Amino acid sequence: MGRGIRCLAATLGLALAFGGCTAATKPPSGDGTYRILATTSVFADLARLAVGDAVLVESIVPAGVDVHTFEPSPSDVARIASANLIVANGLGLDAWIVKLLSAAGKSSDALLSLGEGLDATDGWTYLDARATGDVGAHGGVDPHIWLDPKGAALYVQKIAARARADRPDLAAEIDAAKGGGLRDLATLDRELAEGFAAIPAEQRRFVSFHDAFGYFARAYEITVVGVAVQAPGQEPSAKEIAALIEAIRAAGVTSIFSEVQFPSKVLDQIAAETGAVVLEDLYSDALGASPADTYIGAIRANAEAILASFE
Repeated sequence: MGRGIRCLAATLGLALAFGGCTAATKPPSGDGTYRILATTSVFADLARLAVGDAVLVESIVPAGVDVHTFEPSPSDVARIASANLIVANGLGLDAWIVKLLSAAGKSSDALLSLGEGLDATDGWTYLDARATGDVGAHGGVDPHIWLDPKGAALYVQKIAARARADRPDLAAEIDAAKGGGLRDLATLDRELAEGFAAIPAEQRRFVSFHDAFGYFARAYEITVVGVAVQAPGQEPSAKEIAALIEAIRAAGVTSIFSEVQFPSKVLDQIAAETGAVVLEDLYSDALGASPADTYIGAIRANAEAILASFE
């Protein structure tokens, strides 16, 4: 990998300009361990629910770091080269993984895009991101499928199916892990459904930092009154801020949620204008500290915070 990594290091900049450099392929470890490398801590934890301890699972983007603005390093290429399966969301969320695959000399067959290819046979309908104006980031489709536990369950099934096909000798272990993971996700979904159903529909309204909670809101019949920014890294215009302030006042929303990996002064400005309180922090694209260091812990923490804001 030495020459390839030096070549990549020379060309890997803010724009991920890989140029013509190609890393030599490093085969997966010969110790018999099946290795899954996920783009984010969220997908890594869903992979653990899918395969359990039978497989080594790691993530590229550390917990607490934004996947939208993450800048891969040469060492990430080496990790990809040594992995058996690369797990990503797709739908434009972690598009940088394609260049890393190329730099690592990996075939596209090694990439499993969890959010792509779902349809009615999966019991899934995509939300259209064009309604929020965030078309450029995700090609018109809301990529945050995992924030609905039913969507996360589809991810677990896809990961388990792929790992099982790659390593039939681990089928029993993977099946057991997947079964437990799906049961845990179903329990989480029931808990959240019961919790939100106890709140009158007219009170189920909230404002988030960015447009990530559409599927979560759809699952539990919550109205997203607005978002502070359309996409991470973008600051809203004065017109957009004024429109959101008006929407918050009209809806009687008293709380605005920030997100762990997205500090922004605009939330304080909106709060000052509306009298709403900025509450910290929801988890969307990254996990955090315990108890939000697992997918289930993070989603449960989100639900508890949102429910408390409705009281």
